[in-house]
Amino acid sequence: MSPDSMLLPGSKTRRWINRSQLAVLCWFPRCAIAALLLLHLSVSGKAHAHPWGGLVVDRHERIFFTFVCPMVGEQHAACVWEFDPDRPPRAALESASSPSDIVLARSPGGTVYAAERLAAGATHQAGLWRLATPGGWSAVIPMTSDPRVFHVQAYAVDDSGNLYFARDARLFMRAPNGSVSSVQIDAPLDRIDALVWGQDRKLYLLDRGRLYVRQPDGRLRTRATGLKQEDPEHLPFSGANILFDLAVDEDGAAYLAYYGNRRVLRVSPSGKVTTALDAQAPWSPHGVDVHDGSVYVLESTIRRAAWWRFWQRPEIVPRVRALRPDGSVTTLFEYGATE
Repeated sequence: MSPDSMLLPGSKTRRWINRSQLAVLCWFPRCAIAALLLLHLSVSGKAHAHPWGGLVVDRHERIFFTFVCPMVGEQHAACVWEFDPDRPPRAALESASSPSDIVLARSPGGTVYAAERLAAGATHQAGLWRLATPGGWSAVIPMTSDPRVFHVQAYAVDDSGNLYFARDARLFMRAPNGSVSSVQIDAPLDRIDALVWGQDRKLYLLDRGRLYVRQPDGRLRTRATGLKQEDPEHLPFSGANILFDLAVDEDGAAYLAYYGNRRVLRVSPSGKVTTALDAQAPWSPHGVDVHDGSVYVLESTIRRAAWWRFWQRPEIVPRVRALRPDGSVTTLFEYGATE
């Protein structure tokens, strides 16, 4: 592969592109990081980047996160990984097509969903999978190129199976019978970057650096603003100032994976913003969920070989940690770590 090509990041992706194609093919904010990684890694002679993705924990305390299959190596496929404290990660769902992304979500009751999106020229397709009990994935929405049916920008599913999804600053609801209707929003939004149902059965919306909570009467209430700093202290690299993921605990506190400042933010029900967890360089968080009082975080870093192994290119590798209610932090999985 030439220094001018790379693996396009998303939640899962498998497509080699060149610099001239990058601006055309990037339809998700994470592609800003893709462009920068292309420049950052091209010095190795073979640019190499992994997709970023989310993390969810189901009612059985199984952890799912998006990365690629295999985690390192030459060729990759969009993939959902699953593990629990008693078993190492295994590939639970792999995309059948390329290029593609897989984006995870979880209902308040713990049902796991995986939205898959494909790109073929100017055509984008989207579909939705649900993790059935005790295992296996079932198609909720077959792949469609009609954004009026489903669009993977940000989405969330409630316990009744109602799917809420965003297109730019607009919000839509798809009922279990397949009917789609527009959801009225009473606040001016820029772009809906994340959606999640809280345990309080309220819909939380992330609009750039602003967090809103949709009330039962449909009105949006501002929870916090200014969540993205203009010049973050721990920016991994220029252009990476991104809030990637959003989760809400049983008390209504929101947690955001702030990749651009290497930390997980906590926004209390009253709107107070604090740091729940520091990723600590060189790690940066891009997935977060809350289960039974613990905050689970997906992080990644660029791992480089020793300087004398100049022929080995950098690899982007993941790890998963848990912030426990007592304040302790446990590493549950780290690629390449020795026991």
